[in-house]
Amino acid sequence: MSAAPVRQHRPVAVGATARRANASSPAPEPRRHLHAVAAPEQARSIAPFAWTCIAIVLTSLLAVLLINTQMTKGAYERRDLKIEIASLHQQSATLTDQLERNDSPTYLAQRASDLGMEPASTLGSVSIADGAVLEQGE
Repeated sequence: MSAAPVRQHRPVAVGATARRANASSPAPEPRRHLHAVAAPEQARSIAPFAWTCIAIVLTSLLAVLLINTQMTKGAYERRDLKIEIASLHQQSATLTDQLERNDSPTYLAQRASDLGMEPASTLGSVSIADGAVLEQGE
């Protein structure tokens, strides 16, 4: 700092308003003390934030794409399995009907006569332990 005295600078007014302003102004204001001012912060770049936001958005879109792809794949597998289950149910129903037809007494009698078998005149049973045929009444 220099040892020179500080001069106050007053604005010079023009015209009648200036004279009134000078005449009515009170005593000069006391001198203000000087304060140190911090240097302004340098502007930060927005690029890292923008790249981070872009990366988050792209990652989210990629995750959604992968999830949708897996869901679609699962939906096709589910559809194929439903078709296979329906086919198996139909096949099971057909086989059950065929088994019931083959199990009926009239069908068994017809098949037996086609094979050359004749109805038994007497009923009997076989003993498994002895291997003997036991006849029961007529």
